[in-house]
Amino acid sequence: MRKPATTSPVTGTPFIEAVSNKDRRSLSASLRGGRHPVSGIAAAFATAPIDSPTAAEVAVCAPATLRLAEDLFKRWNEALSSGDAQRVSRCYAEDAVLLPTVSNVPRLSRSEIQDYFEHFLQKKPLGTVNQRNVKLGCNKITDAGVYTFRIIDAGKTEYVPARYTFVYENRDGEWLIAHHHSSLMP
Repeated sequence: MRKPATTSPVTGTPFIEAVSNKDRRSLSASLRGGRHPVSGIAAAFATAPIDSPTAAEVAVCAPATLRLAEDLFKRWNEALSSGDAQRVSRCYAEDAVLLPTVSNVPRLSRSEIQDYFEHFLQKKPLGTVNQRNVKLGCNKITDAGVYTFRIIDAGKTEYVPARYTFVYENRDGEWLIAHHHSSLMP
């Protein structure tokens, strides 16, 4: 005669047995030190959500359109043609990232971005978008494509095709460049 079970019907897995006093966790979580609780007391293992508003926050999305992406590029391009590096840098967020066209040094702040443009603007650059692909999101616009720069170097005019990505974010009601990558065409 068989003896009745005194534990849960699942045996050999103490982390999910019904009579266990431990948190209930998935098998994979138990193998990784219990960092991913399924149920039970989870406060010790909780992590903050990434890019997700809490219940107390409300996300208000500013209108984002293709026309706005075009206007934001135009604002940046007009700042370039002004020759004023400070004006160009004000198009960028304080914590923006610039991976510039003619430098191997990433620029990680507005002051570093301004420094880059103080040198680049000596070539009197002017950009023309040849092809663009725009993705719209909540308070974010990604504009990626191909542009051509007209530059004047040592009195000689050159046209330089390059790939670009601009990520614009609406921060406190102002659209700023959060990320800008530009690289010469191979």
